[in-house]
Amino acid sequence: MKSFWEKAIEKHRKGKGIKARTNRGPKIKASAIYGGMGEREIQLRLELHLEPILSNQKSVLEPARDLCMFSMQDQERFIETVGEICNTNMELAYEFCHNGVESLKNLDESQWQQWINTIVKKYNDGGIENSVKQMKDILFYLDELAGTSTSIDFEDFSKTIESLLTGLNGRPLKVETAENIYTDTETVYLPERISSQKTKEDNFSLIKASAIHLWAQTYFGTWRIKKKDFAKFDDMERAVKAYHFLETIRLDERIATELPGIGRILNKLNPKDKIKSLSKNFKNAIEILEKDKSTNLDSLDLVESIIHDLEKIPKSPYAGELNLESVLSITNERIDQDKVSFEKALEDLHDQWRKVEESPDEASENDSQESNEKTFSVSKENEDNEYDVVLEYGDTSISPPENVKQIMESIIQDFGEIPEEYLEPAGDGGYNADPDNEETGNDYDSSDYEFAYDEWDHARQKYRKDWCKLNEKTILETSNNFITETLKKHRGLLKNLNRTFEALRQDDKRSKKQNYGDDIDLDAFVDAYIDLKKGKEVDEKLFIKLNKVERNVAVMFMIDMSGSTSGNVNIVEKESLILLCESLEILGDTYAIYGFSGKTRNNCEVYKIKDFEEKYDNSVKNRICNIEAMDYTRMGASIRHLTMLLSKVEAKTKLLITLSDGKPDDVDGYRGQYGIEDTKKALIEARFLGIHTYCITIDEEAMDYLPYMYGKNNFAVINEVGKLPLKVSDIYRKITL
Repeated sequence: MKSFWEKAIEKHRKGKGIKARTNRGPKIKASAIYGGMGEREIQLRLELHLEPILSNQKSVLEPARDLCMFSMQDQERFIETVGEICNTNMELAYEFCHNGVESLKNLDESQWQQWINTIVKKYNDGGIENSVKQMKDILFYLDELAGTSTSIDFEDFSKTIESLLTGLNGRPLKVETAENIYTDTETVYLPERISSQKTKEDNFSLIKASAIHLWAQTYFGTWRIKKKDFAKFDDMERAVKAYHFLETIRLDERIATELPGIGRILNKLNPKDKIKSLSKNFKNAIEILEKDKSTNLDSLDLVESIIHDLEKIPKSPYAGELNLESVLSITNERIDQDKVSFEKALEDLHDQWRKVEESPDEASENDSQESNEKTFSVSKENEDNEYDVVLEYGDTSISPPENVKQIMESIIQDFGEIPEEYLEPAGDGGYNADPDNEETGNDYDSSDYEFAYDEWDHARQKYRKDWCKLNEKTILETSNNFITETLKKHRGLLKNLNRTFEALRQDDKRSKKQNYGDDIDLDAFVDAYIDLKKGKEVDEKLFIKLNKVERNVAVMFMIDMSGSTSGNVNIVEKESLILLCESLEILGDTYAIYGFSGKTRNNCEVYKIKDFEEKYDNSVKNRICNIEAMDYTRMGASIRHLTMLLSKVEAKTKLLITLSDGKPDDVDGYRGQYGIEDTKKALIEARFLGIHTYCITIDEEAMDYLPYMYGKNNFAVINEVGKLPLKVSDIYRKITL
């Protein structure tokens, strides 16, 4: 079998060997200082990868000479990388030969692959020019990797960005971290760290531009689209990318009008003059989208004209991604909620205006009939501003409350207008505002339920009778390695928890100085011996009696399974339950675990994970492994149901511990003060039955409502979800001791 050099020599004899020739006299057969390959061998091995593009003008002589200064291991790594990059693009590999040698001096082997991935990604996103720039900026890359003073972290900018978004028009937007930049129309997702620019100020300008751009998507109608709008394209993903680019151009113009300072930043990061020069189609698209009255439909119409030239477009550093799937899911849910809320609001406004217009003493029968026939409508005050609308009742313009204005603005964001079908008061079709009116139906009626619970209406100061329909379900079992991995991951923490619960057990109470017992009381025996030596009368109580103390405690763990617990919170909840169950088995107390979630008052659900009679066996463990985030957080009905279950258990001490990541919330208006008041009422009902209640949350805003609901000493807010297991055990110890 021929060796490498034999094959290389054979190749050279056929005229395909080293391309570069020099006139500098005899060839110096340089060898690496650290025992690596010589210049000629390196040159030949590089040529074997790059042969198709080499010529008299293009050679690898210089990088081969530079590589002589490195060890064999570094040389091999570099040459192998050139081969890998050739699979992406041979020109890119050639540029890497000439610009990448410097990286061997600055990067260790553990950082190398990430560096190469970054170079290839830059090429895929913005072409060979961006990739070469990345190669030359190796020192800046190292600063970025280390997170130096030029970078800014999420915790540094999140509060400022939240305040900035709060000051803008439109529905409130939360700010959270994610790997990519995007919005689902209710939350703006930004990276954990921004370090792509060379100064801290530039990095902050970039993240500010990203946040404003995502806000503009929600406010200026980018998301008034449906999946079917892209169905006519063979490559839907490519069509969405084209639409995203066109919307970026349109929104930049709208932002520049509304916020000139941000507009200048956007133009610097994404200059339109450069894009216009790419082709006539791009120039035409930009001229159309720069007009004041352009809409997302214009962008949609222009997709076909540029879809085949997407590779020419430089990637915008601030626009992020267009996450169509997540937006459509959230938008559909919000549209349903806004429709119900708006119809309910119109019903209330209808009742108020009818009372104003129909004076019992003065109104005639005809006047009353005319009033009842009046309907709501919406008219535009300003044609140039789609949000500048007026709500009218008959011929009268009315000023709706602030909460109704917010609902109207949210509907306009989704549709560009208030649809006519939204302008009918709820009546027989909306949320039943009057529970005493048995003739009034609603869209959410459900006859398939196991339990019905009252709900407290703080505005009316009375219960809505049998208002919430609740079903109890058992979580399906799933078998995986989650239990084993959790116990291994937290073995140190488990030991501490076990010691905590062992201290609580108090199996036997030791009564000293007894006439008889199970053991000798050494202290009493010593005292008696001293008395005997002194000639005093000896006390005969020389024993210790062990009195068995039976614990009489029942605990209900109420686990939040709402959609907001997805991701890391869900994992920590499950890990906490596993660790607690392992420790509670030592204690021997009766305990149960139920999850809760649901959607609307007619679909409240609790999920049995472990009831009081069950043992902590494989079935329970497999249910814990299958705990998943579900829907909303209607806490009142769940508390009442679990209180009912707990009240049936015979125990001296009863405890209800809630693990939740937020406050009460549901799609049909169960939020804000209404949900808080109902939850507080349910907790009062539980305490009336002798049940201690406690809540642990990771919601940093919980101080605004938890003291009111649970009492100032009956809750805990933790800033690190990893502290959850220890906090639960600490609460348990304090209340049950």
